[in-house]
Amino acid sequence: MEDGTATSSGESSNHPSHARMVQAVLRSGALGALGLFAISLWATVLVALAGGTSVGVMVQSALSIVSLGLGTGTIALAVIAKRGLDYVDFEVPSRHDLGYVLAGIVAIFLLMYLGSALLSLFGVQEASHSVERTANSGNPEILLLFIPLSWLIIGPCEELLYRNIIQKSLYDTFSGYGAVVVASVIFALAHVFVYSSGSTPAQLGGTLATIFLLSLVLGTVYLKTENLTASALVHGTFDAIAFATMYLQFTS
Repeated sequence: MEDGTATSSGESSNHPSHARMVQAVLRSGALGALGLFAISLWATVLVALAGGTSVGVMVQSALSIVSLGLGTGTIALAVIAKRGLDYVDFEVPSRHDLGYVLAGIVAIFLLMYLGSALLSLFGVQEASHSVERTANSGNPEILLLFIPLSWLIIGPCEELLYRNIIQKSLYDTFSGYGAVVVASVIFALAHVFVYSSGSTPAQLGGTLATIFLLSLVLGTVYLKTENLTASALVHGTFDAIAFATMYLQFTS
């Protein structure tokens, strides 16, 4: 970890100019976009190496997760190479951290429930994730693959890029919570492509708003613990339970 409280809280005696804030947002957004590009590039390469589009659904799903890890990892490592390994905040969680993990898991599911209820109130259905669409087309077994990978790859790798790299880079310009908000906007927008297919603008917008709220929880857990393991555990647990719930729905 870097510099303790001053760095993580984003507090500074200097008030950054609007131009500096805009630059920080654009720089962070560019990192998020580069992450998406790297994921897509790795997916193309891996599918080609595996034999092209003729590979089975399970193999394609596994490669998509590996691509996510390699893509986010590529951009994160490029930043870490400049800043040093001390910039990475993966640590064994303390009791304090585990308390935030538990609170984060409860909060994230509560927000998901409230977000779904609010969308239903306005007659808007949630957009479906690309994985959900694949599982619902007769391949529910892929969800069993995604459950362990939620903890092993999805949670850690997405948190590394969007929290440790993007959110943390914003601490010098924004307050701690300001950085959480900006990073959460970028995180939500990064999910446009996996939810856009077959969705109406209202469905996509409502779903991205829910993802933004969930990201606020992840960002707050990271801000309060300064430990990426904590937010990765919350993220991975949420995804794993979501995939397990989908599997039970499709196979019951």
